[in-house]
Amino acid sequence: MRYPPYLFALALTLILGGCHKEAPPPPPLQHVNAVEVQPHNVEYVFSYPGVVQGVIDYPVIPRVSGAIFKQLYKEGTLVKKDQPLYEIDRRPYLFALQNAEGQLQKDQAANDNYRIIYDRYQSLTNKDVTSVQDVNTALINYQGAAGNLKTAMANVNNAKLNLEYCTVRAPASGYISERMISEGMMVTAFQTQLNVINSRDSMYVAFSMPELDRLAIENGGLDGRYQVPKEYRFTVDLTLADGTKVPSAGKVEFRDIRVSFSDGVWQLRASIDNNALPKNKLLPGQFVHVFLRDLVVLDSFVLPQEAIFRDRDSNFVYVLDGDKIKKQKVIPGKYLLDGTQLVDAGLTAGMKVVTNGGVRIESGEQVVL
Repeated sequence: MRYPPYLFALALTLILGGCHKEAPPPPPLQHVNAVEVQPHNVEYVFSYPGVVQGVIDYPVIPRVSGAIFKQLYKEGTLVKKDQPLYEIDRRPYLFALQNAEGQLQKDQAANDNYRIIYDRYQSLTNKDVTSVQDVNTALINYQGAAGNLKTAMANVNNAKLNLEYCTVRAPASGYISERMISEGMMVTAFQTQLNVINSRDSMYVAFSMPELDRLAIENGGLDGRYQVPKEYRFTVDLTLADGTKVPSAGKVEFRDIRVSFSDGVWQLRASIDNNALPKNKLLPGQFVHVFLRDLVVLDSFVLPQEAIFRDRDSNFVYVLDGDKIKKQKVIPGKYLLDGTQLVDAGLTAGMKVVTNGGVRIESGEQVVL
């Protein structure tokens, strides 16, 4: 069977049309986010671990030796200055007082006797009944007896004082710690520590600053790059062990005059008013995280950390040059707590820096915002 010629022409047209392919369209331009950078003042926050100390950390130490007879307080409570805390066995000191009083009575009698003898010899001097030597001897005996009497009186007062010291009293007002001894135990005067009394209102937070940070702050202030608080009186924020934040808890009020020889750190201390804290009160021995505020980096550029890249040669950022990308070498600075980073050098005002999408582009590539 023969087909009409036009069918062959139609089939040939369809075959040729199916073999022809159009060129694929060019890939879409990468979308990026960019920000125009301008220098401005930025607060930089230093952070260090710290420990809470009581402004008053008074050790309770007895002034006489003996056996603890009785405990007169409840541990962990607030005690007042001069409040009785312990009773030490008083009997040895009571007997010592009685012995001193007996010696005082003997010395008083001897003093009276030598005074009478001296007065008698003195009255007989003008009558040529006694010699000058006898008078002088009587005077010396009387003066010696008077000296013994004063010594005996001092011994009585000392015995009374020791008897009073048998009642161990609080050296200051504050919260008293757990006891370190028990009833019946022997204690030694000026050696055995019985408790510690901590202040309840004011607290210290002690922390250490590495030498490199100290030098950076000092040199930055001298160079005019940093605005440093006067006398390093930084405002202190605290973070507690459970993450609770305590903003503006206090101020740095002490900095050491030397750097530690053993570990190369600079000791600082912040003063905290416990009564002014809105919620959590600090306790001595508590560990906290210290944040030092009020240090300002002047005329600085800040970028998100993800906008700064590094190759084998240097750190760099991507900047827009028209609608194309180019690399710009930079010198990054310190990291900030909000996820951004200071840029110490390499940027100028008005540069448009790519802040998002930089991992998908290359230098010279055309992009769209």
